[in-house]
Amino acid sequence: MEKYDYKNEELKLRVRLRNMKILATSLLVFMAVVFAVMRRYEDRGLLYSSITAFAEASMVGALADWFAVVALFRHPLGLRIIPHTAIIQNNKQRIAKALSGFVVSNFFTPELIKDKLDKMELSSKLAGYISANGEILARGAAQKLPALMDTLVDDSKLKMHVSELIIGKIRDMKLYPALAGAVKPLVEGGHHKPLVRALLTALSKYIGENKEKTLQVLAGINKTLAMPIIGDLIYKKILEFLLEQIDAIETDDNSEINRLVLSALPKLLEDMSGDEELIQKGEQLKNQLVSSQGFSAMVDKLGETAAEFKNSILKNEAKLQAGISSALKLAAGSLAQSPELRKNIDATVTDLAVEMVKLYGDKVGSLIYDTMDGWETKDMVDKLEVQVGADLQYIRINGTVIGGLAGLAIHLLTRLF
Repeated sequence: MEKYDYKNEELKLRVRLRNMKILATSLLVFMAVVFAVMRRYEDRGLLYSSITAFAEASMVGALADWFAVVALFRHPLGLRIIPHTAIIQNNKQRIAKALSGFVVSNFFTPELIKDKLDKMELSSKLAGYISANGEILARGAAQKLPALMDTLVDDSKLKMHVSELIIGKIRDMKLYPALAGAVKPLVEGGHHKPLVRALLTALSKYIGENKEKTLQVLAGINKTLAMPIIGDLIYKKILEFLLEQIDAIETDDNSEINRLVLSALPKLLEDMSGDEELIQKGEQLKNQLVSSQGFSAMVDKLGETAAEFKNSILKNEAKLQAGISSALKLAAGSLAQSPELRKNIDATVTDLAVEMVKLYGDKVGSLIYDTMDGWETKDMVDKLEVQVGADLQYIRINGTVIGGLAGLAIHLLTRLF
């Protein structure tokens, strides 16, 4: 759709108004000249007298309609003593109120908006527009989006949002019931084995790299377990056991680790979901975790990663444009192929528009009224005259012609009968 140039259109209307005024006034002057000339010859016959009568009546009609048209906008000849002139100037508030009421009652009713939107099929038009202009839209979005995102969400704000989101979600959930809910389907489907294997691998790696700490743990259980020869033996046995179980977890259903998991884990998961005392211990553990420096550092790192990811995408305009273009094509394709989706979108847009009209329809009327009431009277008259003045000049032209014909008819009737 071509963009409407209000200033250019107003200039055209002003030129048209001026030309129509010149035409109507020229016709009046022409009739006056005809009358002045033919007045001398009206005794020479019916033709001359008829022309004189036509010109005379035309002047009367032209002057009367000139007065009527001018009286709408200002005082004719500046004569304020003439009543019912400068009608628009003297009734600015009433006109503003009437116009605002007319617009609201005829253009901003819920029924009208719903009827119009139901017929428009906006989602179909949107799908077609996106398909035809997807690359242009993507290019424009890729050019404008980085600056917009930097304005709305800079790196510090993004990090803060990520931190608040993660910590908020963790604080809102119950730790043990959430873990139980996540692990239970894995166990029931036999998908826990890779997880247990990964845990055992991590544990064996940690023990293998931290012999002294492992021996300290054993000493805490019983000092005898950490004695030089016994400690080394137990340490090796622990590593051997872990390595054996790592190999057996996915190959031998009867391995010790599998039997342990299948026998102990269901009961543990049940307790984690329903044992209030255990759940409270989980909450204490969760709070300690959230308050720890390590957790804070991890959350900060996630925020930094999110910021880096955002910047890496936004700074690569070609990649960003390709991503937006792909998303637009997917959206257009989904709209084109799914009548149900189009129906839902149209219904949602219509309902939203209807609600907006119900809530703010009166505000539109108030806006029109306040805007017109705030105009200077001279400006308001000028704006209205520019819009309709050219068409009103036809009243003057018609008055000239019809007045002349009426005068001619009366003249012929009086002369012939």
